[in-house]
Amino acid sequence: MRERRHDVREPERAKVIIRGTHGSKAFEEQTETIDVSALGLSFYLKTPIFVRTLLSIEIASSKLLAHIRQIQALVVRIDTSSPGKQLIGAQFL
Repeated sequence: MRERRHDVREPERAKVIIRGTHGSKAFEEQTETIDVSALGLSFYLKTPIFVRTLLSIEIASSKLLAHIRQIQALVVRIDTSSPGKQLIGAQFL
C-alpha cells in the first residue's frame, strides 16, 4: 500500500546538519537531503533514533527551502532496509 502524502516532495540534495538525542546522549551528524517539501524532508542517518524524536536541522543551502536555515522537526518515519543507515522522514514543527 502506498503512503498518502499531503504535500509534494521534490528531489533535492542539500547539505544538512542534524542534531538530536539518542537516549540521553546528544548527537550531531552531517548528511544531505533526499527530498524536501514545504512540510518536511527525508535524509539518511547513521545514528540510531526513534520515531517521534525531536531534531534540530541546520540547512546549509537549499533551492527549495532557501528561506529556512534552522528548523525543528519530528521524526515520523524510519526505514531501516539499507544496512548501516536509516532513511528518516521528518515533519517540520
